[in-house]
Amino acid sequence: MELMMEVNDPVHGFIGLTELEAKIVDSEPYQRLRRIKQLSGGHYVYPTGTHTRFGHCIGAMYLAGLMSNRLLGQLGLEDSIQEVRVAALLHDIGHGPFSHVFEESLIEKRGWNHEDVTEWIIRESELGDLLEDGGQSRDRIAKLVRGQGLRSTDAILAGIVAGQVDVDKMDYLVRDSFYCGVNYGLVDIVRLINSLEVSDQGTLHFDIAARGALESFLVARYEMFLNVYYHKTVRSVEIMLVKMMNAADSVLGFTGFSTPAEFLKLDDPFVISSVRNLKPDSVESREAIAMVNLLDSRVLYKCAFEKVLHTQDRFVSKVLTKRKVRETIQDEIASDAGVPSDEVMVDVPTLPSVPYDPHQINPMEIGIFEVIDGKKVPHNLSDYSNIGQMMKVYLDVIRVYTLDKHRTKVGRAARGIFQEVPEAALIHM
Repeated sequence: MELMMEVNDPVHGFIGLTELEAKIVDSEPYQRLRRIKQLSGGHYVYPTGTHTRFGHCIGAMYLAGLMSNRLLGQLGLEDSIQEVRVAALLHDIGHGPFSHVFEESLIEKRGWNHEDVTEWIIRESELGDLLEDGGQSRDRIAKLVRGQGLRSTDAILAGIVAGQVDVDKMDYLVRDSFYCGVNYGLVDIVRLINSLEVSDQGTLHFDIAARGALESFLVARYEMFLNVYYHKTVRSVEIMLVKMMNAADSVLGFTGFSTPAEFLKLDDPFVISSVRNLKPDSVESREAIAMVNLLDSRVLYKCAFEKVLHTQDRFVSKVLTKRKVRETIQDEIASDAGVPSDEVMVDVPTLPSVPYDPHQINPMEIGIFEVIDGKKVPHNLSDYSNIGQMMKVYLDVIRVYTLDKHRTKVGRAARGIFQEVPEAALIHM
């Protein structure tokens, strides 16, 4: 591949771009990512965490190039390096305003997530034409972005972009850590990439000699979620953004887009300015305006109750994250506390502590290998790592938020309700 230009990235250094990649970066759909914050509400807690999806996707492309150079040459797939890099470059093109915040509204209203939108944008916008003119299939890139493919070797290519330990996770951990000024996300990415091999089953696995780097990756991911992505104040901001988005959507129709051009108008400043210009002539518009005014003044909902759960049973996580279940609990807490039900919010972000692979029999296992008598012998990480074994659980952070004036009453009511969760079903760390 011939690189025609370079960009200077504070995380990875100088990153070269091919002609096709440069055209994609200069396109309107990609430039829009400059206006989508990577961490939505993270800068309310970490003031310098204002970086965007724009830089993250370039970083993911760079790491996809490193990983492809490591793996694909061995398999005679050098011609696929460009398509893997492009897939990584475009993997977040379908994110809406405030990243995953918009996704919550979109899933509820239309049943789409950002991956659905990404595939649609790649196929239907000018990006598809750029790809075809550059010798790449829009349909194939759209599939690889989602971790899918038809060829026998596509599991390898897709695993680089959307696998268990993929370039997306590697980049956002080190990038978000850097911009937030925390040390939780320090991961030896080069060591991980250089330890990768292709198994006899056509999947990716890691040399057992890199076990320490893998353990550090798992711990870094866990700590970043607990202390940055799921930070109680960050989640408070995101809850308020969701309330604002849902209220404004009924008036402004943010989720009602029907063409790529309509979707591409949606970015962080567009949504905020649209809400600020609303007339307070309906309940929904008044609620949206109220949320913006509170966020502008950093008057945030307060956490009245928190419980961190680690459970090996996915059923617990699925029940707690159901909207109707949360709403029932909210109503019960509000009733016990004697406050309006719309002033109590139950938030339950959940995460598999080991990245989840639904294609495996044991989806929270990471494949490793050791060389014995010249042959690669496969193993599971948890068989050789206490950390790998301990982290095969789901992390659920149950929090109850309310206005500051209700904090004591709501906290008391929430403790009374959540102490009824059967402790036998939980593993505490």
